[in-house]
Formats: sequence, structure tokens, C-alpha cells
Amino acid sequence: MSILSYRKKVLFFLFINLFCLSIIAQSITITSPNGEEFWQVGKTPFIKWESAGLTSSVVLEYSVNNGVDWLPIANVSNTSSSYSWVIPNTISSQCLVRATSNTINDISDSAFEISDDTSSCNIVILGSSTAYGTGATPIENSWVNLYKAAIFQKNTKLNVINLGYPGLTTYQILPTGTTLPDGVSETIDLNRNITKALDNNPTAIIVNMPSNDTDKGYSIASQLQNFETLYTTASNNSVEMWITTTQPRNFTDPAKIQTQIDLKNDILSIYGVKAIDFWSNIADVDGKILSTVDNGDGIHVNNIGHNILFNGSLIKNIDATTCSNKPLSLTEIAVNNSYNLKVFPNPVKDYLLIEFESNNSGELKVDFYDLLGRKLFHKNSDFNFFKKGTNSMSIQLDETTSFHSQFIFGIFTFKTDNNIVQKQIKLFKE
Repeated sequence: MSILSYRKKVLFFLFINLFCLSIIAQSITITSPNGEEFWQVGKTPFIKWESAGLTSSVVLEYSVNNGVDWLPIANVSNTSSSYSWVIPNTISSQCLVRATSNTINDISDSAFEISDDTSSCNIVILGSSTAYGTGATPIENSWVNLYKAAIFQKNTKLNVINLGYPGLTTYQILPTGTTLPDGVSETIDLNRNITKALDNNPTAIIVNMPSNDTDKGYSIASQLQNFETLYTTASNNSVEMWITTTQPRNFTDPAKIQTQIDLKNDILSIYGVKAIDFWSNIADVDGKILSTVDNGDGIHVNNIGHNILFNGSLIKNIDATTCSNKPLSLTEIAVNNSYNLKVFPNPVKDYLLIEFESNNSGELKVDFYDLLGRKLFHKNSDFNFFKKGTNSMSIQLDETTSFHSQFIFGIFTFKTDNNIVQKQIKLFKE
């Protein structure tokens, strides 16, 4: 064999090996949507993927029949890792996304849903500078903005409204009209308080007040009282609330550091699963901010710290708890034609008159729910005795009139010695 022929063979095998290695080194993996997302028509979530060694553009496609057929989305650069997708009007619960580059591809692990549902679920943030985003660079790396982006990717119904602003204390976010104690030189912020939060018809509220109260010398008892007022106000409006713990701050006064520690422990103890731990992995053993997460001012956390706070909020699954894609399991309640129930007026405002017939004496319980299936509070929430024959009752609704729902559902539970019957009636709010 000639030297020239030998060299040609070596080069040929070298080329084949390099070609094979290049194919083996290429990879692409869809990370979102990857199963169970709920994306609404017209919204703009991101298709996301991870890749390595790609030498040709990425072809994005989607299926509405679990992969039987594929429809085009876009062709994007091989250096990209995401694509902002305006969700098309192709309704299906059997949707998949496929990303292809050269001879390799990946498909969503399981199906997601494209829906023509137009509802939204607002989660409102009340807080001070950390909630506002101080310390994060750029501000998109703040815990609130990271949280907003993450839950929107899972469910485009979810919308985060951030009312946080630097310098606020718990007094400034109390309900409008609250009389503040003597010696408290604060003014309730009407644009950033609990009342404003409720005006946004939230499904949940998160309160993040790290250290300003302690810095101004307000006691643990006063802070806990303010948290209780906020929590009760939300509860009375059928809105769930989560409260973050205090955060470490490099106070020079050891007493203030101890106040932060004690208040953190109290919040965790009082609010349990409704408390969000913003202390662990942020605080050093001395109660000050860990140097690795300190933004440099001894007050605020950096991007690493904001990411820790984001993950601490995300694991609470607040979005899944408060915003269901199928909100009204109430419609599955069987309606019995007995009792000849009449409810008026409808639309309803301050009261509800109930008339019905019964062959037996018993008890009636009336519950009210909003569109999202959240139970509303009212004065006559216990069982009410009724007699055999014709009955009439009046239910006062004045405690639910502040709830901003277009309509509510009344669930009427009739309990007698013989059986229990439930009836559902849709009531429009005036």
C-alpha cells in the first residue's frame, strides 16, 4: 500500500470518527412545557430547552393530539434556549411540543393544556424593599419577579401584583381606616396596603416585611398584632394569606438582632404552613446576613439570596392551592327536586330570602362560594332549624358584600332524620 493511500484511509476514518463524535455530542431537552401546564389562548409563555453541540437551527412544533400530528411554531437559532410563544387558538388537553435540530429531537414528557379560558388568579405581594426587589441585579432576579415568571409558566391564569415598596412597615399596610396607636408616627399607605390588595380581587396574598419595624423600635407584640390584623382581614374576605418570617439584618444593637430571631420563631409557630421561611440559608449563626448573600449594605440580599427566597416561596405551592384550572367542583353537587326551594332577590346584595316546603322538620345550612370555589363568610353560617310544612328564612350577607365576585354559588344543605339533600343555586351579586 502506498503512503498516499494509507494517508487517505487515515483521514477517512478520522473524518468518520469526528462526524460520529459530533452527532453523539449533540443534545436537546425540552424543559417547558413538559407536562400539566395550563396555557391560555393569546398568552405568551416561553418554550424552554437545554442543548449542547447543536450545529443547525432548532425547529419548534406542537401537537394537539398527543403526537399524532405536528403543527409548526418557529425555526430559531441553535444558540437559543427559549422562544416566546403566543398561544394559538387550538384548544386541547393533549398538547405536546417538539424541538428538532439536525437528526436529534425531544418532546414534552407529558401533555399540557391549551385553553380558551379567560379567567385570571391574582396573587398580591405586600412588603417593603425586599419585595420591591432591592439588592437584585437586574431587578428581574428579585424573588418576586422570579416567582411571577415561574408560576406563569405553569399556569398563565396566574398574575402577580407587587405592591411592595422600600421603607414600609407593618403599620403602613394595615386596612384603610385603622386607628394607629399613640406614639406610632406612620401613615397607612392607601396604594400599598391590605385594602388595596383586596381591591385586586386576589386569590392569595403574601406579606414580606423583613426588618423595618424592628429598625424603628416597634415591639414584637405590636408586629404580631399587625400581622394578626392583616391575616384576619384577608380571612374575612375569603382570601388566603401567607406571611414570611423576618430576615437577618446587620444591626449593631444585639437587642434588635434578638427581636428579629424571636419574631421569626413566633411567625413560624403561629402561622405554621402559612409561614414562609425567609431566615434559613440567609442568616449566619450570629443573626446577621451571611456574607455570601449580603448585597453589601448589611440590609438586603443579593441575587443568590433572592433566589433562595424565591425557592422558599415556590415550594409552598400557593398557586396550586389557590388557583384551580377546574375551579367549580360545586357543579357536581346533585340537585334534588324536593323542597321546592325559592331564593330571592337575585341579583342579591345585603340579604337573601329563602322559602321552601318540607315533609319533615330538620336543619338547613347555607354556604356561599365564589367563582374559584372559595368559601365566603356570612353571619348565618350554622345550621338553622326548620319545621314541617312551609318555611321562610332570611340570610344576612353584609359580610360578603366586600367580596368582588360577579356571582356566587349558594349551597343549601337540608338535613332531616331521613336524609341529607344539597341544592345549588347561582346568585348574581348586585
